Amino acid sequence: MRIEKLVIYGFGKHQDRTIDVDPELSIFYGANEAGKTTIQQFIIQTLFGYPSRNQNLLRYEPKAGGKYGGQLHISDDEYGRVIIERVKGKSAGDVTVYFEDGRRGSDADLKMILRDYDRASFESIFSFSIHELQGLEQMTEEELSRTLLASGTTGVDAVTKLESRLEKEMAEVFKKAGRNPKVNQLIEELRQRESELKELRTRTELYEPAVNRLQEIAGRLEAIEAEEKGHAFRLKSVEKWLQAAPLAEKKAQLEQELEGLKVSAFPSDGKRRMDRLSDRLSEAEAKKEYAGKKLETLTSAGSERIQIEPLEQLLAKESEWLQLRSLLRQKKEERIKLGDEKNRILALVGMSEAEALQADVSLGQEELLLAHVRRVDLEEEEMQYQGRKLAEEKEKLVEAEKELRYFLASEPPEAERKTAEEWQAAAPKLAEAKAAKQMQAAGNSPALYYLLIGFGILGLAIGVIQPNYLVAGIGLLAAAGGAWLWWKRQKPAGLSDDYAKVLERYSGKEAEYGALVQKLDVFDRKLDALFEAVDTAKKRLAGLSGAPNSQPAKEAYEGFLEQLGFRAETSRSTVLKLFGNLREVHALHGRELRVTEEMDVLAQQQQNWISQASEVYGSPLGTEEMYANLRAEWNVRKQRLDEQAKQQEKAAELQKEHEQLTALYGQIQKEQQALLDEAGTASIEAFYRSCDEWERKEVLMRDLAPIEEQLKAIGNIPLSADMDKTQANDWLAESESALNQLKEDRNLLLAEQAEKRQMTKALLEDETYEDKLQQFEEKKVELAELAKRWSIDKAITEAIRQTMEELKEKKLPAVIAAAQNFFESLTSGAYPGLEMNPQGFFEAVRKDGMRFHIAELSQATKEQAYISLRLSLAVSMQESHPFPFIMDDPFVHFDRSRLQQMINLITELQQNHQFIYFTCHEAMQQAWPNASLIDIATIERSVQL
Repeated sequence: MRIEKLVIYGFGKHQDRTIDVDPELSIFYGANEAGKTTIQQFIIQTLFGYPSRNQNLLRYEPKAGGKYGGQLHISDDEYGRVIIERVKGKSAGDVTVYFEDGRRGSDADLKMILRDYDRASFESIFSFSIHELQGLEQMTEEELSRTLLASGTTGVDAVTKLESRLEKEMAEVFKKAGRNPKVNQLIEELRQRESELKELRTRTELYEPAVNRLQEIAGRLEAIEAEEKGHAFRLKSVEKWLQAAPLAEKKAQLEQELEGLKVSAFPSDGKRRMDRLSDRLSEAEAKKEYAGKKLETLTSAGSERIQIEPLEQLLAKESEWLQLRSLLRQKKEERIKLGDEKNRILALVGMSEAEALQADVSLGQEELLLAHVRRVDLEEEEMQYQGRKLAEEKEKLVEAEKELRYFLASEPPEAERKTAEEWQAAAPKLAEAKAAKQMQAAGNSPALYYLLIGFGILGLAIGVIQPNYLVAGIGLLAAAGGAWLWWKRQKPAGLSDDYAKVLERYSGKEAEYGALVQKLDVFDRKLDALFEAVDTAKKRLAGLSGAPNSQPAKEAYEGFLEQLGFRAETSRSTVLKLFGNLREVHALHGRELRVTEEMDVLAQQQQNWISQASEVYGSPLGTEEMYANLRAEWNVRKQRLDEQAKQQEKAAELQKEHEQLTALYGQIQKEQQALLDEAGTASIEAFYRSCDEWERKEVLMRDLAPIEEQLKAIGNIPLSADMDKTQANDWLAESESALNQLKEDRNLLLAEQAEKRQMTKALLEDETYEDKLQQFEEKKVELAELAKRWSIDKAITEAIRQTMEELKEKKLPAVIAAAQNFFESLTSGAYPGLEMNPQGFFEAVRKDGMRFHIAELSQATKEQAYISLRLSLAVSMQESHPFPFIMDDPFVHFDRSRLQQMINLITELQQNHQFIYFTCHEAMQQAWPNASLIDIATIERSVQL
């Protein structure tokens, strides 16, 4: 499978882009932040889906909006040309697969094209970067060997991770001498529960003795109850006698006192009624006198005329007064702010106010200033351009002189030049000697003369057309020789000595001497070109150095600044700001004058208002306290008006109240006399004496009633009537002592009975033993489950170890053998071997036979071993998984020699595998001269959505 084209609708920073990919090797070049990683992720995510939002991977959704996704155009030996399109939709994106025959497919077809490979499997073999290789430096020897093993065998990494996880879980379940694992804790807990069950079985043996003791206690409690009833009856009889004796004596005394009282009847609640009437009569008389005196006082008070309307009118306008003061205060604050702002800007400008106000800040002056600035900018740009041109010409002159020196260092030796000159002189003679020799051999045959003349003419024509003076000269000589021979037509008797020497020295070496002459000719022409380049650079440099350095625009600009009052050395950006500041000073000055005029008008209005208020108030008022004084004066006058109205109302009420009190006083006197008549007394003193006798009689009758009730309640007493109090007290103490002793005995028996009942009830109802036994059995089941789980994990780890051994013995050797060849090539033969020792660690075998653990090698050599195993595995999977390689600058740690070996290896493999290489190093662009170079910064937008 090879990728032919990338069509990006919108992915990260790339949008609307089409990129053609070479079927063998494509190099994506770009500086940092150019978007190399974005294109790499576009390829991977289009093939395997966008990451979900809860993953720690970027989704590269377009920040500026637009369509999210794109297409991959691929060619596959099995499926032909296929277009894979993935756009935003469900979590991993919506996929459409377009086949060459017009069919459309979905996720299932894409999985079929990808040979059911997922992203993790693809990245573990066919995609790697410098970050992945740099991680090898921090690995331990075991981790490094495991990583190399995972690189050389598909699926080993997942299997080894499963093995590590299972071993960790087994350690959490059981350890032979551990305390924290679950099985160890369960075994210890089962031992404790077994001890608790033994203790509970011992407690059940106490039940039968406790039941026998309870029966004994019940019999004794019945006997105590019978004894208590007898003593209680005797005690109750004595107590009744002691209770009735004082009551009978008290009853006789009360009956004797009642016979001495003569009153027979009295008004109900008479004393209280008489007290109340006396109090009401006194109160009514006092109120009547008080109301009369107060009425005289109120009627004698005079009336006073109070003016309050002018004050109310002024108070109604308080909001206008506050608004006037607020506006005046705002104008004062505004003038202060304007003054502060003007002073601040004047400080920035560096002028006094008078100087600033005299300056012309019109739009015409501003346009003139901007024109001066533009002319100075153009003048400076021209000066900078001339400076850059001068520097460039100087650099060109230096380069030309340097190239001339280097070229002169390779000048041919003088002997070669002398040999070439001798050859140029001898070449015609050699042609004549050859012609003479041929004539001698051919006799007088005219065909030879014609052939020699034709050859000479042809050589002359070629030499003139090319132009090549040497060939032209040789052709001319050949034609002349043929003509001369044809003219002589006689075969010489023999070759002259000069011809013989020339033939002996130069015959058969024409090409060698011709190449020497051409070499010298090329050198001379290039030398002339270099001398001409040096002379041209010197002339340009002289022309640029002689250019005038005057700056008329700058001089005019500085003169204009002096007219404005600015220093000539002030920067142009600052001058523009200062000009704006001057214009702002003029504006602030105008606003300040306008605010001052408005303040004068408001101050006059305020003074008129104060004068009017002082006249109404009756005395001069200040600005701050004016309305407070007016409000206080209004309150005083209002209060006085209210008091006058209240006094008038109160006088009317008092007059009415005095009349009512007079009538009430007469009514109370009538009620008092009626109460005296009802009691049958002539005076109040006689009324109270009758009341006291009646109250005493009622007390005696109330005291006698309960005594009679108590004697009735006590009833008959089963004791002898001649019993005295001493004998009754002796019987009472004896019965109480006996009852107390019986009570103590009963309490002790009841406590013991409760204890025994609680114990037997607990033994009968307590389910602790069953619960403990149930829990014990449950823990045994849990222990069995954990043991079963541990056994299963143990079997799986053993199977994984056997599988790993089988991989090492069967599949891995073939992969390592191919990787060994790659590793030897990448290290330039320094390490011809890459092996795995019996302990499962990788070793590199140096060419002297010395073995090194992978962890002992340099960072670059570790990376070469890692890459060798990956390439070897990919080559072994070419038939089943023909995927392209995606590499992100993985060779930066290689030296020049090993980098070249890596390039040679990839060049060899790219016949059967596609390589897509991402780099930010400019030197890598020249590493593969035949590769397709894609500069990310210059990719044109060309996608039509």
